Amino acid sequence: MKNIVKSFLITLNKLRILPSWLILFFDIIIITSVGAFNYLIYKNLGVNFSKVATLNISYPVLLSSYLIYFYYFNTYKVILRYSSLRDIIKVFKAVFFATLTAILIDQICYQLYDYSIFIYSTLLNGTCLVFFALIGFRIVIKSVFQFLNQDEHTDSEKQPIAIVGVNSINISLVDPLTAPSSLYDLKCFFDPNKSLNGKKVAGITVVGGTSSIVAYLRFKKINNLILPKGYLKRSKEKKLIEECIQNKIKVFKPELLQNTNDAAPANLKEYGLEELLFRDKINIENPKVISEYENKVVLVTGAAGSIGSELAKQIAVFKPKKLIILDQGETALHDIQLYFDKHVKDCKCSFELIDVTNTNELTPIFENYKPEIIFHAAAYKHVPVLEKNYKQAIKVNVFGTLNCLELAMKYGAKKFIFVSTDKAVNPTNIMGTSKRIAEMIAQNLFHAQESSKMEIMITRFGNVLGSNGSVVHLFKEQIAHGGPITVTHPEVNRFFMTIPEACKLVIEAGAMGTGGHIYVFDMGKSIKIVDLAEKMIRLAGKIPGKDIAIEFTGLRPGEKLYEEVLTETSETMPTYHPKIVIAKEKECIFSKDEIIQELEDFHTKTRKETILLLNKLVPEYQPEKKE
Repeated sequence: MKNIVKSFLITLNKLRILPSWLILFFDIIIITSVGAFNYLIYKNLGVNFSKVATLNISYPVLLSSYLIYFYYFNTYKVILRYSSLRDIIKVFKAVFFATLTAILIDQICYQLYDYSIFIYSTLLNGTCLVFFALIGFRIVIKSVFQFLNQDEHTDSEKQPIAIVGVNSINISLVDPLTAPSSLYDLKCFFDPNKSLNGKKVAGITVVGGTSSIVAYLRFKKINNLILPKGYLKRSKEKKLIEECIQNKIKVFKPELLQNTNDAAPANLKEYGLEELLFRDKINIENPKVISEYENKVVLVTGAAGSIGSELAKQIAVFKPKKLIILDQGETALHDIQLYFDKHVKDCKCSFELIDVTNTNELTPIFENYKPEIIFHAAAYKHVPVLEKNYKQAIKVNVFGTLNCLELAMKYGAKKFIFVSTDKAVNPTNIMGTSKRIAEMIAQNLFHAQESSKMEIMITRFGNVLGSNGSVVHLFKEQIAHGGPITVTHPEVNRFFMTIPEACKLVIEAGAMGTGGHIYVFDMGKSIKIVDLAEKMIRLAGKIPGKDIAIEFTGLRPGEKLYEEVLTETSETMPTYHPKIVIAKEKECIFSKDEIIQELEDFHTKTRKETILLLNKLVPEYQPEKKE
């Protein structure tokens, strides 16, 4: 018997997490066993069951009631070792409503057939027994797991951690953080409410009304902190995070990572850098914007890229009549299709594997779908790559844009929103120059229209955190490998936005309906890349220059120290949105036909000839070296 128990415990420990079906199976056994036990007790006490339905009727009715509410409240879809008060409440609700349902069925039968299914005293007593039995089962399983894993991590191996805020979400973390298998040793809660000071929540002490959380953390040698966004005032939250970063204190979200390996202990989600920029959240609540895209056929080119995919996801919310997601990248297009199939099932989408430079492939898209609104995000954007592959920059960024513009006009599109870049302002590289030429072509085409004008708008913004090729991805990888972090120049700085923020502004600008203009976004303050690198190192719990070195590699071909969103000669006009202004650029000296004529044989030209040609079309283009 001893060996059987030992074998069972070993098997249970290997299982780590009981499957949902097994929990439900045990729950059914508990209900059946308690019901039988309850029946026998009352029968031995002399209760007459002949006046009610037999067990082959009452048992299925009662069990069905329980199963309905187990399913509704998901009482069995839990990790029992981490079960909490919230799970107990779910079980209570399921048992309570199951009993009410059983009574309701009994009353219906009595009114219709003058026939009872249950004796209420036995039913209510059974309800109490079932509830305590179900809770007892969960407590036993949780205790067994804790016993089996009590030596998994000794106290000396665990990392001390604290939580800011006493609320239900944070309290639900107490059990997983205090479990024997936890990587952490939960020391305390912090809360601005002074009346909570010294009190205990779920057995953990609350430090209330403290003026300096970081000073307390340093004094107690706690180097991990869970901080829910928005719990503290914005200014205090920002100050706290900055102080934590400076003092090598890791900041986590109040969320557990989902382990792909069930044997791994629960871990916490760290904040990403883009979440710690404290940029104002942008919500699209303007009914004009919503109606602009609702029930329309919308095409997004480059829709599998970082900007294009976010545009497609946000546009899908407005319930377009049809959303055409177009990209030339097979794997990326497949990924976004999987996303839409799983998360945006109610949006009518078409996924098209098309190269915008191939008019033979592109024309049927416009001919068949006749898109009313086009977001053109397809582009090559990596500056050093395009300095070498200059022909591809012109082919995709200039002629790919021209193809989309001309087909949009031919097939009656109402709006064309061109996603440009701040690198088009006073460009020092071929990528930025190619985008500036595309802007010029778009403006020329708009003004050359005689009637039934298609609104052509250009949106211009800087770098986005988390986009494909973002410096943040590079820095994360370099930190993970122990450094060094490579920065091109100690003074190089850039504007940064988050991807959702940039896309919301593109969508808002697209609804403004004034063609021929360049819409420029408020990028906030520019950030020194070296400061960004240092912050990321500290976020990883390291010290810049000591744990992770920073090396300066020199500016890359075509790269400049700072980016501009407007030229020095341009003026701006406000719009109804505080983060969007209209740039009044000086008129282009070349027509669309002249630009195309100049670039007609670009594929036959050398790099030196190409640079001279680009310099002619965009006089403000200042390449690093004349060749």
